Amino acid sequence: MNTPDSPFVLGKPIKEPAHFFGRDSELRALFESVRNMQPVAMVGEHRCGNTSLLYQMQNPSIQERYLSDADRAGLLFTFANAQLAAEGPESFFRRIARALKRVDDDADMDFDGDVDQFWLEDYLENLADRHKRLVLLLDEFEVLSTFQTSFWEWFRGLITEYDMSIVVATRVELGEFRDEWGTGSPFFNMFRSIYISAFSPAEVEAFVTAAGQASGVNFDPVRAAINDLSGGFPYYLQVVASLFYDRALGGEPLTGDEQQVLAVTREFESRVESHFEDIWTKLPVAERDALSWLAVGSQPEGPASSAFRGALPILKRRGYLSDGRIFSSAFRDYVRRQIPRIELIPESGSLRIERRPVDLPPKEYTLLRFFSEHAGEVVTKDEIASAVWPEYESDQIGVTDAMIQKTISRLRKEVDLPEGSPFQHIESMRGQGYRYQNASVHEVYRRASE
Repeated sequence: MNTPDSPFVLGKPIKEPAHFFGRDSELRALFESVRNMQPVAMVGEHRCGNTSLLYQMQNPSIQERYLSDADRAGLLFTFANAQLAAEGPESFFRRIARALKRVDDDADMDFDGDVDQFWLEDYLENLADRHKRLVLLLDEFEVLSTFQTSFWEWFRGLITEYDMSIVVATRVELGEFRDEWGTGSPFFNMFRSIYISAFSPAEVEAFVTAAGQASGVNFDPVRAAINDLSGGFPYYLQVVASLFYDRALGGEPLTGDEQQVLAVTREFESRVESHFEDIWTKLPVAERDALSWLAVGSQPEGPASSAFRGALPILKRRGYLSDGRIFSSAFRDYVRRQIPRIELIPESGSLRIERRPVDLPPKEYTLLRFFSEHAGEVVTKDEIASAVWPEYESDQIGVTDAMIQKTISRLRKEVDLPEGSPFQHIESMRGQGYRYQNASVHEVYRRASE
C-alpha cells in the first residue's frame, strides 16, 4: 500500500500554489495595488501567512489569475527578506541586488560590485529603458525601522520618483514607524494597508476538505476540534490537522471522541507553546489586559472599560478574536495560565480575583499579603499574630485563636473557592498552622473540571 505524502506544510512559507489555500480577496487587492503603483503594506500577525502570500505573488500561475498578459510582460517581481538586511542600509542594498540578480538575466548591471543607493537608482533607470518596472516584495519590513532618518527620506523619494511598486509584509502598522520622526511617520498616507488575519470559515472548510482528499483521510469527525484549536490561523490549522493526520496514518480511526481530542490538544499545545509566548510578549499591555478579561469570561467596569472596548477591534483585526471570543481554546488556556487567580498588588493596596476588583478590610488584606509573601510555607498562628496584629507584639496573649480563625474565615469567604472544591488557597495544617498557595486561573479551572 502506497502512503500518500502529507498535504501539510509546517514551519516554513508555502511556495507551491498547490499547497496554498484561500486569500483570493487579499491577492486581488495586492495585485490591484501593483497595477496602480500604490505602495501596499500587508499587516498581519506571525503565522497568518504573510510570507506565503509574497511567495505566491512571484508565481507565474498566480499572476495569470490577477494580471493581464500586458501587465505581466511589463513587471519584474523580486522578493527579499528584510531580516537578512537588518544590519544597515549597505546590507539592504546588497540583499536587493542579490534578489534582482536571481530574476533579471537581461540587466546590463554589475550585481557583484559595489552596491549602494546610486546603484539601485541606476538599475531602475536601466529597467525603465527596457520598458519594465520593478515590483519589490519585502518581508519582515518592520526590522528596518531602526535605520536612520536619512535612509527613510531617500527610500520615500525612491518610491515617489521611480515607476515601481512595493509590497511589504509587516506585523506593525507603518504609522508606528516613528523613530527620529517625532510624532510623524515617513510613510504617513503613503502605503495602503491590507490586513491579513485568520481564514474565513469557508477558507477553513476548503482547506480541510482539500487536505482530506489529498491524503485519503476523512477529517469530518474532527472538524470541530480542528476549528476549536486552530481558530482559522493558517499555521495552527496546518499543525492541528497534521496531528490528526498522523494518528490516522498510524491506524487510529478519527472519531473526535473526548479522549482523542484531549490527546491531540496536549500535543498541539506543546508544539505551539513558544509561538503563543511570542504573541503574548509582543502584544501591547492594553490588548493583553483585554484578552485576560475575555479568558475569564468577564469585562471590566468603570474607567478600565474604555481601554477594554478600544482593544477589541484591534484584537479582532489581528485575528485573536472570533465572534467575541478568543480565537483558539488552546490560546485561551495559555492566557489563563498567565493570570494568577488571586492578584495582590501591594503598590496600590488593591486585590483582584479572576480580574475582578475585591475590597478587603484592613486585617484581612494584611493577612492575605502575609500569606502571599510566604506562599507554599506552613505558617504558625504565632507568626500570623505578629504579622497581622503588630500592636500586640509585646503581648501575644492579646491575640486569641478565635481572632485568628475568625479573620481567616472571613478571608476565605472573600478569596477562596467554595468549600469542597478540589483546590483551596488556604489550607489548614492540623497541629501546625496554615499554608497558602495561589494558582493560575487555568489550573483552578482544570481542577474544577476534573
